[in-house]
Amino acid sequence: MTECSEQLHFNFYHHKELVADFKGGEISSDAGLLALKELADRLGWLKEAAQLLSDSRDPRRTTHDTLTLFEQRIFGLIAGYEDANDHDRMRHDPILKLVAGRDPEGESLASQPTLSRFENSVCAREVVRLGRLLIRHVIAAHKKRKSKRIILDIDPTDDPCHGRQQLTMFSGFYDQYMYFPLLVFDRATGLLAGVRLRAGNVHGSHRAVQVLEPIVSALRKALPRAEIIIRADAGLAVPMLYRFCEERGLQYILGISSNQVFKDRTEWALSWLSGRFEETGRWQRWVGGFKHRAGSWGRTRRILYKAEVNSEGTNLRFVVTNMKGLPANLYPFYCDRGTAETFIDELKNALKADRLSCSRFVANAFRLVMFAFSYNLLRVYHGLLKNTSLEGASIETIRSRLVKIGARVRTTCRCVRVHMASGWPFRAVLRLVMSRIASLGKAPPLPAAT
Repeated sequence: MTECSEQLHFNFYHHKELVADFKGGEISSDAGLLALKELADRLGWLKEAAQLLSDSRDPRRTTHDTLTLFEQRIFGLIAGYEDANDHDRMRHDPILKLVAGRDPEGESLASQPTLSRFENSVCAREVVRLGRLLIRHVIAAHKKRKSKRIILDIDPTDDPCHGRQQLTMFSGFYDQYMYFPLLVFDRATGLLAGVRLRAGNVHGSHRAVQVLEPIVSALRKALPRAEIIIRADAGLAVPMLYRFCEERGLQYILGISSNQVFKDRTEWALSWLSGRFEETGRWQRWVGGFKHRAGSWGRTRRILYKAEVNSEGTNLRFVVTNMKGLPANLYPFYCDRGTAETFIDELKNALKADRLSCSRFVANAFRLVMFAFSYNLLRVYHGLLKNTSLEGASIETIRSRLVKIGARVRTTCRCVRVHMASGWPFRAVLRLVMSRIASLGKAPPLPAAT
């Protein structure tokens, strides 16, 4: 049975004969990538990144240039094809060909072996250069709004490894073999300002200063009057980071682990709250602060604490900071750091950024940077959805509603036509997004990261 005559007959429908065939032409399920390609070209991020990658291949024997390979991987990640293996079938997809700059009826895109060679050809220095482009995404957004305050949330996250990737190490805390990437998010936009792949057995603060140094330098140069605040959990609370922030004129507010000295200083608060809880039966809370100088510190620093008593028992949390203000105002500001967990969730679960399955460590570091570029593009796209029915949508919702669009691609001698369904419910949203992209300059809008 040949493909042109293959038919599927269904008997459940009794009004007429029901037959399906395979004569629909070139069909894609990812027509929404066209808008993201338009956005990427308007911003120029991918072309700029590809120019930083060297190519030692013989041009006479090269079919896919560096930009094509980079865009194929980036838009594949956005569409949910996180593994290079996926491209053995997606390389024939007409929409993916279009967004990678190819004729939809022309030669296929790169296969898995070609993409794997591409990922392994990038050196560590190029990965660092690519990573430093991320802060330029953030700077462009803040310049557009003339921001006076920039909050950087720095957070590590576990990345389980199930193969024999280089520098995969066992973490006793997470009880697994893993990588331990360090991520820096801009709170206002949700954009990634920096990423660093690390071995799985390092301390949470490992290389934190080295990651922040170029980010802070770029922000100071571009926005010299902006106030920069560093927030992180207790895993980053080390004297090296305190000194870095103080020497560079940065404000910081970091969670810090409890110890006996802290418990002694706050014992009165727990006793008082426990008495009130016994009298009223209602949840009790107190936020206060004190000065403290640890033996390894060269100076006295401010400690904030939150004491709670409820039916489940007592709860004490501590924060170290150099910020001014009432503890009752500063501690909720620190708790807002939890928004970074939402960003990490979208990066890892929606984009599958923990799929670092190359053998070489540097290749996996390159993959992490590509995930970061994909994430930032989607964050900017998220900002273009303001005042639509999809405002505030998650990345997974954006993908399912605005990327996964079925369409027929038809090429004529004059143009390429992409036919979407007449009844598609988000056509007005896509039309509005395209008009906003058309009016967009090099600086992206500043989306509200909630």
